[in-house]
Amino acid sequence: MENISIGALEFQKRFGTEEQCREYLFRVRWPKGFICPNCGHDDASYLSPRQLYQCRLCNYQASVTAGTIFHRTHLPLTCWFWVIYQITHDKGGASATRLASQLHRPYKTMWHVVHKLRYAMGSRDSGITLAGLIELDEAILGPEARRPSRREDDIPMGGRKAPRKKPCGHRPKHDRKRKSVIEVIVAAEAEHFHIGNVAMRVAERVDYGSIEEFAEQKVDPQQKFKTDARHSHWILKYMGHDLATKKSSGDNYEESLPVVHRVISLLKHFLMGTYYGVSTRYLQSYLQEFCFRFIRRDKLGSIHDSLLRACLSTVPMTYAELTV
Repeated sequence: MENISIGALEFQKRFGTEEQCREYLFRVRWPKGFICPNCGHDDASYLSPRQLYQCRLCNYQASVTAGTIFHRTHLPLTCWFWVIYQITHDKGGASATRLASQLHRPYKTMWHVVHKLRYAMGSRDSGITLAGLIELDEAILGPEARRPSRREDDIPMGGRKAPRKKPCGHRPKHDRKRKSVIEVIVAAEAEHFHIGNVAMRVAERVDYGSIEEFAEQKVDPQQKFKTDARHSHWILKYMGHDLATKKSSGDNYEESLPVVHRVISLLKHFLMGTYYGVSTRYLQSYLQEFCFRFIRRDKLGSIHDSLLRACLSTVPMTYAELTV
């Protein structure tokens, strides 16, 4: 498919009916014709009333959506395709609330759909690793991380505000518990005049173990890292990576790691601009969505095709499994 972004009207012409959607899924799943999932035979008869393919050798019956994200869905494929288009072609993504309003479907149904798609995005990108010069830092997400302090003792003599080094936020009223924040490990390839692949991981505690596990899964061996002077980052050097540290503080914290801080800024705009904040319980799935679109930001013409292929190659997930 050409790397040319298609408009909403053109998308509706291609996938406006259930038959068009099923034909597309059939071509993507079986490009050389039907292959029986049970015995591998390549000849089948089509049972039109049930929309099934029956193998002529073993009589196994399969549908074009069986064993995929669309498995046993009661939602029309046209709705699935429209949600995929909205998520992949909008820089801010698409919330379940907005999609439920557009398609006149229950919010719970759309929430289930978008989280299934985020799961497929994460499965699709699970094999992507980072290489070259990599900038790594932690993003602090939560109410306290985005609100400036209102305490008078935070303002020094002369009226100028001191740089905020720690997330502080509003002081809790009436002895209420202060809302918590969470840290996310963020790594980005710092290519020449370009940001390459990115990877993110929610970390309850950023220590040697979490950094080591993240690097083992998402980074190729013996790469070059550029980080701040956080003590837990030194595990990268013991793992065989080339590590360069520069302590960042005050006004120059963005200059020391410009690439990864640009990614963190875009991430915060994404979470607050579209969802007005997300629950820490499902934060990792939102990070998967952000990384999926960011990695393919230069391929707008094929990004929805990439997500459709991810849906066909990902095992189905039930609502109970998503909410565990």
